[in-house]
Amino acid sequence: MSNSRTILKNVGSNSVGYAINVAVAFLMTPYVIDTLGKGAYGIWSLVVSFVGYYGLLDVGIRSAVGHYVATYHAQRDEAKVNQTLSTAMALMLVVALLAGLVSWFAGDRLPDWYRWINELKLASGDTALDTKSALDDPATLRVVVWVMGAGFALQFPMALYGTVIYSVQRIGIQNAIGISQVLVRAALTWWVLRAGHGLIGLACVAIGCNVLAWIASIVCAYRVLPELALSFSRCTKAAARDLFSYGGFNVLVNVGDTVLLYTSGFVIMQALHDETAVAYYVVPATTLIPYFMQLVQSVTWSFTPHFTGRFAIGQVDDVRRLLCSGTRGVTLLAALIAGGMLFLGQEFLSIWLKPDFVAGPLFPTCAVVLAVLGFATLIRASQSAGRQALFAMREVRYLGFLVLIEAVINVALSIWFVRRWGLVGVAVATLIPVALMQGFVQPRHLLRELELDWKRFAFDTLRAAVPAILVMGAVDRLVADALPVTSLLSFLARGVVVALPAALVGLWCATDRAERAALLARLRPVGKA
Repeated sequence: MSNSRTILKNVGSNSVGYAINVAVAFLMTPYVIDTLGKGAYGIWSLVVSFVGYYGLLDVGIRSAVGHYVATYHAQRDEAKVNQTLSTAMALMLVVALLAGLVSWFAGDRLPDWYRWINELKLASGDTALDTKSALDDPATLRVVVWVMGAGFALQFPMALYGTVIYSVQRIGIQNAIGISQVLVRAALTWWVLRAGHGLIGLACVAIGCNVLAWIASIVCAYRVLPELALSFSRCTKAAARDLFSYGGFNVLVNVGDTVLLYTSGFVIMQALHDETAVAYYVVPATTLIPYFMQLVQSVTWSFTPHFTGRFAIGQVDDVRRLLCSGTRGVTLLAALIAGGMLFLGQEFLSIWLKPDFVAGPLFPTCAVVLAVLGFATLIRASQSAGRQALFAMREVRYLGFLVLIEAVINVALSIWFVRRWGLVGVAVATLIPVALMQGFVQPRHLLRELELDWKRFAFDTLRAAVPAILVMGAVDRLVADALPVTSLLSFLARGVVVALPAALVGLWCATDRAERAALLARLRPVGKA
C-alpha cells in the first residue's frame, strides 16, 4: 500500500507538471513563432537539436547513476550511494569540459553551414515563406551556439543532483523545481522577445533558468538525502566500472533516442533547403509529440525506481503485476491522445497557430504529419512501461541495440522518403521502424524474460487502445456538423464530447471485474466527501 501511494503521488505530481508545461507551450509557441518568424524559429529549432546531441557525451553515465542510486538506496547502503555519485561527478566534470570545447568549435562552423544552405536556396530560385526566414547576420548563430553549448555543458555535472531526488522517489520536489523553471522561463521569454533581443535573448533565458533550477536541485538533494557527501576521495575504480558497464550500452539508447528526436530537422533542411519547412515539421514532431510522450512518461517514469527496487530485493511478481496493469493504463491514455491528434489535429493546429500550417501554399501537410506521428507515438507509448522494466532488469545492451537499429532505419528512410513525399515522408519513416521495433521486437523479448504470455499481453494492449479509438472516430463523425471548431472554446467542447465516451468505453474494456471494483472502492470516499 505504501508503494502504491508513493507511485500515485509521483504520478500525480508528474501530471501537474505536465499540464503546466502544456499550458505554457500552448500560449508561448505561437507568440515565439510570430515574433521570430517561421524561418528564425526553424533556425532556433536546429540549434536546440544540435545541442541536444550533447547528451551523447555522457556515455550513459547519468542513467547508470539513477539505476545504482535507486538500487543502493533500496538496500540502505549509503556508502555505495556516495561512492557512485562522487565518481559520477568526477567523470561528468571531464565531460563538461569536452562539451565546452565542442561548443567553441561548432560556434565557428555552423554559421558557414547555414550560409552554404542559404546560397543553395537562392541559387535554386527558392524563396522563403516570410521575410524573417533568414538571419540578417549569420554570426548571430555563432553566439547562440556558444551560449547554449556552454549551458548544456554545465548541465552534465549539475543534473546529478536532480538524479538524486528522482532516485529516492521524491519526484514531487523535482516537479516543483521544474514547474517553477517553466513559469519563470515563459515570463522571461515574453520579455526578451518583446524587447527585441531575438535568438540571443532566448538562449540567455534558457540557460539562466537552468542555472536557477540547478541551485534549487543542489539544496533539495541534500535535504532528501542527508547522508549525501560528495568528494573526490570517495571516487573508486569499482564504482567507475559499474557506471561504465551499465552506461556503456545505455549510450546506444541515448544515441538512438537523440537521433530519433533531433535528426529530422537537419534531414529536411539538407533536402529542401528551407528553414521554414523545418518549422512546419518541428511544430508537430518536436513540440506536440514530445508532450504526448511526456504525459505517458509522467506515469511510467514513476515506475522505474519501483521496478529497480523490486528487482534489487527479488520481488519479481510485483514487477509483473505493475507491468501488466501499467501497460493497459498508459495504452488507454495514449489512445485517447492519439485519437485526438488523428480526428481533431487539423482543427487544433488551425486555431492554435494559423490556418496556413494546415492549408498553406508551401507545406500544407502539417496535420497529416501530426496524425502519422501520433499513431507512431501510440505504439511507442504502449511499450513505455516495458522499457522502464528492461532498464530496471539491466537489459541495457538489448535496449541499446534495439533503439540504435530503429534510429538507423528511421534516418535511412527519412532521407529516401523526404524527396518523394516531403514532410509526410519523414513522418512515415518514423512510423515504420517504431511499429517493427517497439510494437513487436521489444515486447516479445521482455515477456520472454519475465515468463509472461505474449498472446495475452498483446490482447490486453489492444483492448486498451482499439475500442477507445473506434469510439472517438464514430462520435467525432456524428458531432462534426453540430459542433464545428471555430475557436479554442468550441475545440475544447468538441474534444470533451469526443473523448468522454471513448474514455468510459476504453476503461471498461481495459480493466477486469476486480480492477473495476477496486477503482469504484477508491472513488466512493471522494464522492461522499
